[in-house]
Amino acid sequence: MASDKLKLPQFALIKQYLRGQIDAGIWVVGTRTPSENELASTFSVSRMTARRALQELADEGLLLRKPGMGSFVARPKPVSPQLEITDPLQQAQATGTYSNRLIRLESMPASADIARLMEMGTGDSVYELVIVHLDGQSPVQWQQLTVNPALAPALLKQTFNKITPQAYLDWVSPSTSVEHQLEAVLPSASQRRELTLTEGPAAPCIKLTRRCWTGQQVRCYSLSMHPANIYRLGTNLN
Repeated sequence: MASDKLKLPQFALIKQYLRGQIDAGIWVVGTRTPSENELASTFSVSRMTARRALQELADEGLLLRKPGMGSFVARPKPVSPQLEITDPLQQAQATGTYSNRLIRLESMPASADIARLMEMGTGDSVYELVIVHLDGQSPVQWQQLTVNPALAPALLKQTFNKITPQAYLDWVSPSTSVEHQLEAVLPSASQRRELTLTEGPAAPCIKLTRRCWTGQQVRCYSLSMHPANIYRLGTNLN
């Protein structure tokens, strides 16, 4: 009886071999894999079959393909934690009381710090948006959002009257992986003013930073400030 392995299509066998080398730690991040021609010769298949195996692994995030150079083992992307983060902005959207005040939306060169976070070159063009999200007339979040123009080329034409920037990005360029971090901080004077905080400079905020990928590219980097007294994290206690 033929084994199940022999029933696999040739491109799947090649994928299985490549994945096995990566999972076993034989090929570490940055390792160059065999070329299309080398795989075609080893497995006695066409170059197109070998190319399909490499491309599908690249689409899954395991390989990074560089034209003219070859395919390399990709750095694993962070996996989003299972803990769900909810906040007043989500509640406002759910109840239909959401609105916003767009402060700034423009194209600009990436600073060294932004270029590092966006995995781009310093001075490369990025889109930057600053917006205050409202629940009715009450500010619930100040957000600065940096976006890769290649993944949302029409962003500068948006008004966000009916949709949040994050929802728009999820629509035009769905994220494949996300990382985020929470910390308690003191807001800047301008952030305190936009959030109408009245407790003085000592009024704390929850700072949420998020970075989203679409495939191998960083889609956006977001920095949000939430008044700490209205922010909740966790599940309901009965």
